[in-house]
Amino acid sequence: MVSIGEEGVRFKSYKDGSSLFISPEVSMEVQAKLGSDIALVFDECTPYHADREYTARSMERTHRWLDRCLDWHGEHGPERQAVFGIVQGGVHEDLRRESAAAISAAGVDGIAIGGTLGRDKEEMRGVLELTAPLLPIDAPKHLLGIGDVDDLLAGIALGLDLFDCAIPTRLARHGTALVPDPENRFRLDLRKDWTGDRNPIAEGCPCPACQYHDRDYLSYLSRAEELTAVRLLCLHNLTYLHQLMTHARAAIEVGTLASYTGAVMNGAAPWEAR
Repeated sequence: MVSIGEEGVRFKSYKDGSSLFISPEVSMEVQAKLGSDIALVFDECTPYHADREYTARSMERTHRWLDRCLDWHGEHGPERQAVFGIVQGGVHEDLRRESAAAISAAGVDGIAIGGTLGRDKEEMRGVLELTAPLLPIDAPKHLLGIGDVDDLLAGIALGLDLFDCAIPTRLARHGTALVPDPENRFRLDLRKDWTGDRNPIAEGCPCPACQYHDRDYLSYLSRAEELTAVRLLCLHNLTYLHQLMTHARAAIEVGTLASYTGAVMNGAAPWEAR
């Protein structure tokens, strides 16, 4: 049971059911103690089914929480920790515009795009195409919780700089590897029987899983639920996305991002795309 109020959020511990409370100040204090490079302000991530009235109230409360986060960090926060505000507003154009203006004027070190982005990729792209141009051109821009290959490339094209997502590790836990295969959402299911397949997960990938093991062995480990499989697939998936972003950055520098994106979306590996 979660209860959201002006002061903060009350919820029950999943361990013992005890009552817990977190406020904007507590959130910033935790991030300060962790020593993270970036601290995200306290906000509510509204679900896709929230109506406009609730989304508006939530956005306004998030803006008030932003002020409290900045006040706490200004007095107690680590000197070298950046604070990012979060644009809310759901799928509603007027609310996104209002939130983007409020966050941009707040004096934050960077701006994240959060909240529900819609029911599907098409709606998400629409929200991002609206929101990204509203943000200051010189502010670091962070897209929260999005990490599919096609979505990363689309976000980069819109001028977004930073992304975070559990996709590479979550897929690994379920025996799935990222591969240059757009028809299958860039995924390879190693829980299937790959007996006799001596190929790496992805030819040319520099990760340890691809350099030293083949699909046969990794499939066996995954189907046997060996934790070594999870570790190797985590290393592979993180390497794959690191390669994707590294080569995207290089393409931006020489003005070839569009062709690089097209090559990846047509099935080229990030380290081969031109």
